[in-house]
Amino acid sequence: MSLALALLAHIALSVSALIAKSDSSMAVYSEAQSSRGRALYVEHCAACHGMMLEGQNSTPLSGATFQVRWADEKHTVDDLFYIVRTLMPYGQPATLSKQEYVDIVAYILMMNGYPAGDRALPADPAVLKEIIIRPQLP
Repeated sequence: MSLALALLAHIALSVSALIAKSDSSMAVYSEAQSSRGRALYVEHCAACHGMMLEGQNSTPLSGATFQVRWADEKHTVDDLFYIVRTLMPYGQPATLSKQEYVDIVAYILMMNGYPAGDRALPADPAVLKEIIIRPQLP
């Protein structure tokens, strides 16, 4: 009986540790960075993608659409960064700095429920390729 309880406690602790690890694994941007990204998003993106990233006149960048498109455990933050910086703003691609684009990506992650961390998301594709976008836990 005590062996079964010990095993159950071990499994519960393992699951808790896994959940905590997955929650913090997407803490890849800072709050200050997402705030900068918000201002840039409002100026350069909101007219097409909506103030709440709902996709007013273009593809939604939040909610179920974002989760299906990006949080499939196959895409990295670099994939998102690449699309944003090479195609946006529509009709004027690559007109912002890499830092401005990565700040916008941080804001998109924040708006999709990914937690902020202690460090800003770098504009280094080699680092961004290591960050897999995973589905958010409800």
